Amino acid sequence: MNQRWDVLAIVPEIFESWLQQSRQTDLKPETLGPEAQEKLNPGRKSLGDVAVIRISGFITQKPNIFTLLFGGTSTEMLAREVRAAMGDPSIASLILDVDSPGGDVQGVTEAANAIRGLRGRKPMIAVANPIMASAAYWLGAQADEVIATPSAIMGSIGVFAVHMDESAAIANAGIKLTPVTWGRMKLSGASFLPLSEEARASMQARVDYFGKVMESDIAKGRRISPASVHGQYGEGEVFTPPGAKARGLVDRIATLEEIAGHLARGKGLPPIPPRAFDPVEIAARASLAGIE
Repeated sequence: MNQRWDVLAIVPEIFESWLQQSRQTDLKPETLGPEAQEKLNPGRKSLGDVAVIRISGFITQKPNIFTLLFGGTSTEMLAREVRAAMGDPSIASLILDVDSPGGDVQGVTEAANAIRGLRGRKPMIAVANPIMASAAYWLGAQADEVIATPSAIMGSIGVFAVHMDESAAIANAGIKLTPVTWGRMKLSGASFLPLSEEARASMQARVDYFGKVMESDIAKGRRISPASVHGQYGEGEVFTPPGAKARGLVDRIATLEEIAGHLARGKGLPPIPPRAFDPVEIAARASLAGIE
C-alpha cells in the first residue's frame, strides 16, 4: 500500500521480468556485503591505452534492490569513472560498453551533463553491446560517437510511471482504511486509493517533465534539436541496428573488438574478457526479438 511516484526510463518488458524475479527472491543480509557493492562499480578496465567502462543492468543514482540482485550501474559512480579516465594520462581514449535497458530517471541528467562536459578531451565512444535503451541510451548519447554491435537492440526513448490501484482488493478483504493527512495532495498516487483526475494530472506532469529533460539531453549529445529526437527516435520504439542507424540513433555498426582495435591504432591489445549475462534479462530480450 505504498505511494508510488517513481518515474522510470527503462524497457518495460525487461523491468517487468526483473520485478517478477525480485518478488521471488529472499534478500538476505549477506547480500549487502562487498560482493553486492562490487556489482555497482562500472568497472573500468584498460585494454592498452583504451579504457573500457561498463554501463550494465538497472541504472540508479544510488543502490537499490535491483542493483543488488541483478547488478547495475550507479550514475554517480559512472560519472566519477569517466572523469577519472579523462584525467588519467595513461588513457588515450574511452569506450562506454553499454548493456542496459535503463532504470530510474533520478541522477541520469546529472551524469549525462557530466559526461557531455568531459567530451572533447579524449575520444569517447558508446557501444550498444548488445542493449542500449531508455536511460542507458540517454547516457550513451553523450559520447562523441554511438555505435551498435550487429546484434544490438536500441531505443525505447521515453519515460513512464505506473499507479497500482489496490483499493478494490482491500475492500474485498474487508479492510477499511481511514487516511488522515495534512496537505491536500499528500496521498496523491497512494496505491490504496483510486487515482483521481487531479492525481493523474500531477503524475503526468512529472512524466512530461522528465521526458522533456531526456529529449533535451539526448539532443545535446547527438547535436540535433529536441524536435528531431521526438520526431525521429521513435517515441519509445525499439530498433535493431539498421533501423537505429536509419533513424540517426547510431553512427555506425561494428563489433567491440573492431572499435577497440581502431582506437588502439594498431597496438597489440589483450582479448576482451567475456561478460556474464543475467538469465532473466536474456529471456526478456528474447521477447523483443523481431522488433524493428
